[in-house]
Amino acid sequence: MDAPHTRTTSAWHLWLFNPFHFLAGSQALAWGLACITLTAWLGGIFDFRFTGVISFQRTAPAPLWHAIAQGLMAWAIPSVLLYIGGRLISRSRVRPIDVFGTQALARAPGLLIALIAMSPPFRDLTTSLVAEGISHLSIAQLVLLSSVGIVLILLLVWTVLLMYRAFAVSCNVAGGRAIAVFIAAIALGEVATGAAGRLLPGTAAPQTVASAPVQSEQHHLAAQLATQILQAHEQGRFETLGPEATESFRKAFTAEIQRHSYQQLRQLFGTFEGLDFVETHSIENQPHLLIHRFRGRYSTASPEVRVVLDQDGKLTGLWIKPYQEQM
Repeated sequence: MDAPHTRTTSAWHLWLFNPFHFLAGSQALAWGLACITLTAWLGGIFDFRFTGVISFQRTAPAPLWHAIAQGLMAWAIPSVLLYIGGRLISRSRVRPIDVFGTQALARAPGLLIALIAMSPPFRDLTTSLVAEGISHLSIAQLVLLSSVGIVLILLLVWTVLLMYRAFAVSCNVAGGRAIAVFIAAIALGEVATGAAGRLLPGTAAPQTVASAPVQSEQHHLAAQLATQILQAHEQGRFETLGPEATESFRKAFTAEIQRHSYQQLRQLFGTFEGLDFVETHSIENQPHLLIHRFRGRYSTASPEVRVVLDQDGKLTGLWIKPYQEQM
């Protein structure tokens, strides 16, 4: 009498933890790539993306294709490493289509992660966290944050389990050597994927770099340029930058990126009202660039407005973030 129930339970268990029993090779590749692309597209709309094999986080505004490219790299790079590792330790014939296909399908839980990241409650929660800090969250918000955190961790664990199972099935390996090769491939893939992502052209926000305070009158020009752009955004004008910016920044800070960034900043800080100069820093490994820090006057908060100019006074970076006393 219990046999039908047992068979049903086993089928669900296989779909959840060993879907490669049903889908492999080109079928797994097709379904997996569809999930990877959709995950990247949904996350990228709200600036969430894979910055490593299993690192899914919010980043600075960037073109949507960045998210898709990084999602594909998060699959392709570890797949290459696992294929090489499988060839080294497996006594069976290892086919690339099996490794790449099952690894693609193993990333399907990422779609659930993206759906959580784009949900209004989660976006409202992260907005409050960025704008006010964790100490200003209510008890209900802290409970929600903890609950969502647990769910996201479980989804990542599920993804890793599927990735290992895909490796074991596609390469016909098991035991300590298989686990060691898998861990090494994922660790190396995490570093390589992050490094490859930073090489993508068109990043709109400068990264944190070693610097030192300097004296410069260039901050007047920085304030003027930033004010013109931010006031134009308040008036609904999002235009491609002209000769006042470097070519690379013009290509990165497109009208679409400006509009998307403004919508996020409006939620975080309110409407732009003005700038107050704080200090100027020189960049240690790029002395021709100067970072000018301002405290922005917005209707609901006072974030940092960071403006980067080159030696010719051309705009090469504009970054707005919660204010910190130390750079």
